[in-house]
Amino acid sequence: MLQIGIHYADVLEYLLGPVKAVSGTFAQLVLPGDNPDVASMVLEHENGALSTLNASYASASEYYLMNVYGKEASAYYDYAPGPARAQARQKRREPGALREERHLRRGARGVRKRGARGRQAGDGRGGATASLAVIRAGIVSAREGRRVEVAEMLAKD
Repeated sequence: MLQIGIHYADVLEYLLGPVKAVSGTFAQLVLPGDNPDVASMVLEHENGALSTLNASYASASEYYLMNVYGKEASAYYDYAPGPARAQARQKRREPGALREERHLRRGARGVRKRGARGRQAGDGRGGATASLAVIRAGIVSAREGRRVEVAEMLAKD
């Protein structure tokens, strides 16, 4: 989480709003030593949204994936060749029936093209310090087995 998690925390904050609290857990599965090689965090955003951030050095290969599920639309992105996808709910409710909306496809393509280069880390509320506080909250949560407010981490800086 420390190596690249800060960037994903920043993107989640950009998409879903500031993070209020974090619950995290770690596991040490395959790598030698005492360092965890699998980490998961549940981020509680100030607007009530929940997001998850997972990282693993125990997997066979690298794979980057982000899915955003909303009431009216969902967007899907992975770091593999091919376009990012977006779908919106149809006005007529048919089981499993979703249609692609042009503005969502454009937005998903824009995220894919710009990636992290399209904005500075921490463009959300508090710069890179806020994104780092989210990751630190996840680490403290995993170590202490409790939900940690991001404000607690920011107050320590």
